[in-house]
Amino acid sequence: MDSGDHIPDISYRPPSIEESGIEILDLDLFRARLERYHFDPYQPHRVNYFCFLYITEGKGEHFIDFQRYPYHSGSVIFINPNQVHAFDPDDRPQGKMINMTPSFFASSAANIRTSYFIPTHLNRASSPVLQLSPQLDQSCHTLLEEVRLAQKEGADDDLVVQLLFIALLVKLGRQRQSHLAHLSEQQKERFGQFLTLVEQHYLETREANQYTQWMHISYKSLNQLCKACCGQTAKQLIDFRTVLEIKRKLVLDGLSTQETASDLSFEDTTYLNKYFKRLTGQTPAAFKRDNER
Repeated sequence: MDSGDHIPDISYRPPSIEESGIEILDLDLFRARLERYHFDPYQPHRVNYFCFLYITEGKGEHFIDFQRYPYHSGSVIFINPNQVHAFDPDDRPQGKMINMTPSFFASSAANIRTSYFIPTHLNRASSPVLQLSPQLDQSCHTLLEEVRLAQKEGADDDLVVQLLFIALLVKLGRQRQSHLAHLSEQQKERFGQFLTLVEQHYLETREANQYTQWMHISYKSLNQLCKACCGQTAKQLIDFRTVLEIKRKLVLDGLSTQETASDLSFEDTTYLNKYFKRLTGQTPAAFKRDNER
């Protein structure tokens, strides 16, 4: 990608099932339709909907927010709204792409407590790739096929589609959060609240103390919560999210260091340079130069 190019924002617009809020697309069919798309899926692009890729055969790597994640048969790759991702043109895995509007996902997840699309861009301890157990792999295949068949029945089966999808979410969520089994539901809920606040306010403040006020919790308690959930402090999570956005602005949106400092509410370019170098070991200009396509 040239430094002057801007990363495309991709909206959810399935041609035939716009009202249902969910689309299941075979990856072979997706690749066959490439010439119809107004963007290049092999270049980084930002989506505004929930997506996951279910890999049934093959292996490769998927680009998500400046990291390449390996996958193989039986993997599920989770992509959140506003994350940047890209397919590798050298890989030809078999499987399904499942796209969901935020409203469909919110409606499906409203009455279940597990968070399935963990904001991995805020948590270095999490991976967007889940390797399914053989039993869960079979369940995933069966439930997605049932969803596809229910969609063919027409609008009267929208409720069936949603119930089947909820069942799939529950199964995936149980395995994805198995490493959090030692945490109480209240801890998970509070940690999720903190991550949501970071996503909403990291441009306003990078001070952890402000988040403790919003959450009505002490600084010590917030750090204990974050360390229990992901092994990082609250400040580390806030900085990680900020650095990620700096990287996106520099490389994917093609902004200069000065423009990035202005967009992200830094006092000046000098402060952005010091902040970024302290956390990454290199200047914004060096990072941009190393990652330009």
